Amino acid sequence: MKLYRSILFVPGNRPEWMDKAPKYEPDALILDLEDAVPIAEKSQTRPLVREGIARLSRRGVAIFVRVNGVETGLTGEDIEAIVQPGLVAIAIPKLQYVEEVRKVDAWIELFERKAGMAVGTVRIVVLPETARGIKDVYPLLQACPRVGNVCGAPSVKSGDVSKAIGYQWTEGGMEMLYAQQHTLLAARAAGIEYPITGGPLEIRNQAIVAMQLRRSRQQGYRGALLIHPSQVAPCNEVFAPSKEEIAWNKGVLQAMADAEAAGRAAVTYDGMMIDYAHVRNALDLLQQAEAFGLPVGQLPAIKAL
Repeated sequence: MKLYRSILFVPGNRPEWMDKAPKYEPDALILDLEDAVPIAEKSQTRPLVREGIARLSRRGVAIFVRVNGVETGLTGEDIEAIVQPGLVAIAIPKLQYVEEVRKVDAWIELFERKAGMAVGTVRIVVLPETARGIKDVYPLLQACPRVGNVCGAPSVKSGDVSKAIGYQWTEGGMEMLYAQQHTLLAARAAGIEYPITGGPLEIRNQAIVAMQLRRSRQQGYRGALLIHPSQVAPCNEVFAPSKEEIAWNKGVLQAMADAEAAGRAAVTYDGMMIDYAHVRNALDLLQQAEAFGLPVGQLPAIKAL
């Protein structure tokens, strides 16, 4: 899956919020059929989400949907209602077993075929929100080729993960550091290039929001699921290359281009030794910056295997 810095939740029973949400400029929306929808409204919310996918995708908005967990008995009908062109991925909460992922994969394939879509179009985002799911996250990510991403659970004051693990929340988040790193390493080992994390629950204290998002980026996460529009701008900033990163990596390319012209494949730059491994990293970062519309300018002509 491509890199999505900010994926903003919208309750599936609020079509007026769906239509308003793109103005906050998230990279994607995730329409919710699970915890943001009252239990009594699940069935009537499905067609609202289906209509929202069609309507928003015509506007060029990338759409995810969080469905109800497999243990609820609602997942199959959720998937039947929403699989259609314009749907990027389905997020499955509380996954614990490989068999659950494969069951979801089969449901999605059935309804892709009915919709005349290429098999594999709609991806799965794994949400491991139980102790077993987090412990066994690597097998879940390897369960089928359709798995495209995973959300590493951050430390939040309350929720499914805090209940499952029993930790006591702190602002520093050290109580979930191992679990987040465990999920991140599993994602990378499974070939997931841009793993995402959950965003903060805070919506008034922007300092805490920015701090928690920066910590996730420093760990290696590349985007976040967000619960409030106020979190989108700081999230996009944190997970996009900074001006300093762009300038430094352009310098890497220039230094290596000069070295290559002189017949060398390694050179000192900014007090460190660099070679083609650093060229690969620099090209990747600068391509991401361009994809987000950030000014990069002309790049030195150099490639790396």
